[in-house]
Amino acid sequence: MAGFPEGAQALLEQLEDQPPLVPDELTQYLMRRTGQDCKDPRVVRLVSLAGQRFIAAVVHDSLQLCKARLGSTTKRQLKQAGYKDRRVLTSDDLSKALREYGVNLRQAPYYVDTVKKEEGAKK
Repeated sequence: MAGFPEGAQALLEQLEDQPPLVPDELTQYLMRRTGQDCKDPRVVRLVSLAGQRFIAAVVHDSLQLCKARLGSTTKRQLKQAGYKDRRVLTSDDLSKALREYGVNLRQAPYYVDTVKKEEGAKK
């Protein structure tokens, strides 16, 4: 194919062989909602792959923030608080990770953890 950078043809062939985690139908739906009607399934797969990469980066950053938040407490304190050997992704961790990518996430007022923060601020 003329006009493509070196390695682009191999990437397009790999996109045809492996389906992304984000379904093509979902990607096409979201693209149509934003005014992009694409008939080429390779482009749809490429957009799906970019979305998958974004989701993976946000989840990884959220995990790192969760580890940093829980790192200041000891294992004994975590077990007394009811934590087992698993981490819980909070909306605060997700909000901080998304903020690094320019996405502002606001919590709805009916979330339980926002009530706890407001009570702590009043004291």
